Amino acid sequence: MDIRLIARTDLGHAGLADHAQRRLSYRLGHCSERIAHVSVKLGNTGSRRGFRDVYCVMQVQLRGARAATVVDIGGDPHDTIDRAADRVSRLAEETLRQADDRHRTNSSAKEMVA
Repeated sequence: MDIRLIARTDLGHAGLADHAQRRLSYRLGHCSERIAHVSVKLGNTGSRRGFRDVYCVMQVQLRGARAATVVDIGGDPHDTIDRAADRVSRLAEETLRQADDRHRTNSSAKEMVA
């Protein structure tokens, strides 16, 4: 699975990249043949109130279906990655399931016509 990490701040890029790789491999490993690539973007929110919140944007580019994208914000980068990985894996699985259902429906409709 091709995972691309873009860190827009000094959040400890190497450790977070490993963490994101492990979480995404665990959550999406069973459908990795249907994933073109995953992009992970991390950065500080730049809040004016002084909070040091971190954002994580994960996008899974699927083969044969639309991309699945989630955004998560939190105080700890590891927790933010965990939540985003959980959410994007559920969204990707649902998107793939819907694409399979559409394909099955279209195939059965064509068989009825023929």
